[in-house]
Amino acid sequence: MIWGDGVEPDGEDLPPRVARAMSWTALALLFCIRAFDAARSGAGAEALLLAAAPYPPLVALLAGRFRPGVRIGLLVAMAALALMPFAVVGMEWGWLPWTVGAGVLVALPARASWPLLGAVLAATVAVGMAAGEPFHVWAWRPLALATDALIVFSLHTVSGLVADLHATRDELAGIETLKERLRLDAELRRTVGAGLRSIAGRLAAAAGAPPEDARAGVREATETARRTLAEVRSMAGAYRATGGRRTAPPVRSPGFVRVILAAVVLIQAVRPLVNVFALAGDPRWLWPLVPLLAAAVVLLLSPPSRGRLVALGLLLIQVAWPGSYASGTLAVVSGMWGLFVGAALAWVRPPRSWAIAAAVLALQVVLCVTPPPVASPADMVTNVLSPLILAWLFYGLSRLGDLVVLLDRARHELAAAAVAAERVRIGRDLHDVLGFSLSAVALRGELALRLLDRDPVRAATELAALVPVLERAHAELGAIAGGRVRLELRHEVDAAIEVLEAAGIAVRTEVEPGPLPDGTGTALAAVLREAVTNVLRHSRARTCTITVTRSDGAVRLRVVDDGAGGLRAPASGGTGLESLAARAGGRLSAGPRRGGGFEVAAEFRSDPAGLGGDADGVDPVAGAELADR
Repeated sequence: MIWGDGVEPDGEDLPPRVARAMSWTALALLFCIRAFDAARSGAGAEALLLAAAPYPPLVALLAGRFRPGVRIGLLVAMAALALMPFAVVGMEWGWLPWTVGAGVLVALPARASWPLLGAVLAATVAVGMAAGEPFHVWAWRPLALATDALIVFSLHTVSGLVADLHATRDELAGIETLKERLRLDAELRRTVGAGLRSIAGRLAAAAGAPPEDARAGVREATETARRTLAEVRSMAGAYRATGGRRTAPPVRSPGFVRVILAAVVLIQAVRPLVNVFALAGDPRWLWPLVPLLAAAVVLLLSPPSRGRLVALGLLLIQVAWPGSYASGTLAVVSGMWGLFVGAALAWVRPPRSWAIAAAVLALQVVLCVTPPPVASPADMVTNVLSPLILAWLFYGLSRLGDLVVLLDRARHELAAAAVAAERVRIGRDLHDVLGFSLSAVALRGELALRLLDRDPVRAATELAALVPVLERAHAELGAIAGGRVRLELRHEVDAAIEVLEAAGIAVRTEVEPGPLPDGTGTALAAVLREAVTNVLRHSRARTCTITVTRSDGAVRLRVVDDGAGGLRAPASGGTGLESLAARAGGRLSAGPRRGGGFEVAAEFRSDPAGLGGDADGVDPVAGAELADR
């Protein structure tokens, strides 16, 4: 489940508290195992209490996030408490400074912790040899110490990583969205902003210039407005198109999880070889055992499959029991049973995995009884707890490693979705807001161009009227990438009157006064912009009526024209007036009228709850959701 790149985890998502519980369960199992080990070696109650003295500092180190000075203080206290039993009860208490090894890995940074752990292991070997302990005892101790330390460190680290990823799963989305906003803002200013500056410059140069120069300047400004408008529509369409495509990035399993699990598996494969010398004292047993254990290591570290699990069971289970009837030396292979149980729990779905685990643990008890000699109760408990902690480690690292993959993938997918939604939003606002302004510039520029010869005064008036339009377009361009464009209905009504009259369309308005919430005013202004744009582009209207009325807690907008142009149905597929009304919590209808003409009617609550949001889950937008043009 955790091996290989681009893995697809298959477990259910575990909450962080469950990940922490798995870490604390492993620590509790280790406490029990070491207590039984000490009791088995003949340690009394005093020795057992002294051996447990380093546990509170270790628990405190694992439970809190302290400053470096506090962590080092807890580590020093732990080391002092681990040495205290030597001064009181001597060597006869089954000593194993595993808490010091675990504390070193947890408390210190990697560049210091791993060399120091090596020093602790070397010191453990040196003390055992100096005390005259048998080979299998002083050789077993560093292997057990390293295993316990890696169990505590790995599960604590991975469960902490799970908690951190879960707590910060939205942060990456915010960062990536901000970066995309800044990038698109720079792109829009470089392209659209340059077009607006060019239009403003040409119009400024045309003002007061000789007639021919003025005509050329206005013509160039109008053509630039048309080109910029086309560019805006193209960019808006591209942003919306790319916003819908989301590709999940490849996520690799945590490398340190694979390394630690491989280290534990290798240590457990070496321990039976050390035990061979204790039980048989004959190195010839290495010839069959080394290939067998090497094959087991390869199977455990290979990509999971049921076939590999079956092969692993055939290698490890049958050799130890009933193989131990042929030679008791083969029972050392049972030291790998815990890893087999962990693999079964990780690779097979329950309840089959539970049945396999229960059967192997029961067989472990059988192995303590037969073949003779029968193990003592303390030995029997230890022989059951040892494979249990190994199974918990293998299963815990597998599941938590998978969870890290899932959370990391979810963070990237959330970020990709947020960036895509932001591109859609910016595409909408760019199309909706600037599209109207540039249309107005182009239309009024063409009108001024026609008036230059026959009515220079009015032409100058039209050119002067373009200055605030361009200024507003500049301001809207800056607001688009910022994520919050606001439109005011009164201003949009005035702008609609000006642009319609410039196009030769008679306008009648009836707007009931009164304040509106930002969301409602923005939505109505956006609908008005779209409706006016449709009148200009799709009809041959001569008159247009704009009315805004209020009643029963609702605000209604109607735009009626007498044109009979081409198709003007609202766009579908997430854009257009219908989409705007749905997102803003209102209703809209648009269609031809009996007797000719076209009508757009929109209704929104004047006190909408929750208006101003967006179905895409991005920042509130202008509400302008215009039909494709």
